[in-house]
Amino acid sequence: MSAGTKLIPDQWMPAGRALASVVAAATAIAMVTVAGCGRQPASEPAGAASADSATEHAVKHMDPKYRCPMHPDVVRDQPGECPICGMTLVKFEPGSDPGSGGSAGAQAAKPLYYRNPMDPNRTSPVPMKDEMGMDYIPVFPDAAGPGVRISPEVVQNLGVRTEPAVMSSLPRRADTVGYVGFDERRVRQVRPRAEGWVESLAVRTMGETVRAGQVLFTLYSPTLESAQQEYVDALEIGNADLIDASKDRLGALGLDPGTAGRLKKAGKASGRVAYTAPVSGVVTEIAVEQGSMVTPEMVAMTINELGSLWVIAEVPEAQSAWVTVGTTAEMSFPSLPGQRVAGRVEYVYPELNMETRTVKARITLEAAPPAVRPNMLASVSLVGAVGAEAVNIPRSALIRTGTEDRVVIALGDGRFAPRRVVAGAESGERIAITEGLVAGENVVVAGQFLLDSEANLRAGLDRMGSEPAAASEPPQASEPVTHESHD
Repeated sequence: MSAGTKLIPDQWMPAGRALASVVAAATAIAMVTVAGCGRQPASEPAGAASADSATEHAVKHMDPKYRCPMHPDVVRDQPGECPICGMTLVKFEPGSDPGSGGSAGAQAAKPLYYRNPMDPNRTSPVPMKDEMGMDYIPVFPDAAGPGVRISPEVVQNLGVRTEPAVMSSLPRRADTVGYVGFDERRVRQVRPRAEGWVESLAVRTMGETVRAGQVLFTLYSPTLESAQQEYVDALEIGNADLIDASKDRLGALGLDPGTAGRLKKAGKASGRVAYTAPVSGVVTEIAVEQGSMVTPEMVAMTINELGSLWVIAEVPEAQSAWVTVGTTAEMSFPSLPGQRVAGRVEYVYPELNMETRTVKARITLEAAPPAVRPNMLASVSLVGAVGAEAVNIPRSALIRTGTEDRVVIALGDGRFAPRRVVAGAESGERIAITEGLVAGENVVVAGQFLLDSEANLRAGLDRMGSEPAAASEPPQASEPVTHESHD
């Protein structure tokens, strides 16, 4: 050994051998990886593999990692949350650090933009660091905007079902409820026009059926007796004008036209007058009792004539615009299972019920079936003219929040995102969408509320209460802070 040769100290020999072993192992792994890739021509061109160094090529085949935006030293192999701050771990490719430049992993999936890990409203089109030295987080196309990604197993467990939006003409149909009532145009009231006392009451219970001309009650009235006596006296005198005047008075007091003939035949007045039913029907109200006093402002009895009935349908506010006079109606009643009764809307009431938010539509049954009785419930289907073509979806897919309407769109590959829409007219179980949706897009019809709440929760955390801002300029570097030393 020459004198100019420098000897390596003995204490350095083990470290040198260890370093050589590590380099040799890394080189062997890289060579095996390159050789393996050469046997898989479908994955990438051979030229691309040869253009990279062995180490860069090995990095490209490493599994993605997940790290915490707040604590970059927290790195996991699987998605999850940071054990320190609880934030969701962010996926990143090994060697694709946003601040390290364009590596192979970053070029494979180009991010849309980069956002500040502490303030998602601050974004940048290029990789950068914030004031605390934290890397901006890349946002890729599949993660931009509000939405969620769930596995097929979770989709099946949640019972998520989708259905495409279609372009078609919706038949105007409103399925609602109604109730049967008396025809108010056939209501008759029995009202004495003179004071008196009820001596005998022939009909004592409500709901009793009476015939036209049947005696209802007998009234004793001095006023009626005096009017009858005047007519008898006029007959005895023979003055035609007096006879006509006294006869008109009998009619004005509510006595039937046959009273004059009976007085002329009997020749004497009677203070007891029988009141009879004006029509055949059902007694629905009795306001007198035997022995009670009756005055002209009282209604002694109310009779509803039989024959026709009304069905009052409660039309929802959203479907009341196209329900007009003449709209076809189909009704079913619990007392007539399996039978449908046809009819037409006869009148639409002008007032909206503030409590039920419905408009009343009246349907007249001129010849009501005997099994249909007043106060029964009815299932009513109103069918109008077919409307214009429009994009429509099942009504169950629409989410109404009170301030806006939304649907959850199925984007494919387990991705779902909420979208604002403008709802149009309803027709049965379908509803038209005037804005925000096109035919062919898949909307979630089952499980959409859970997906919508999850997507909005994540979007709310990203927005921090405001809409995403435009890409912000890189923050200016602050002046370094120096501390003067004191003697």
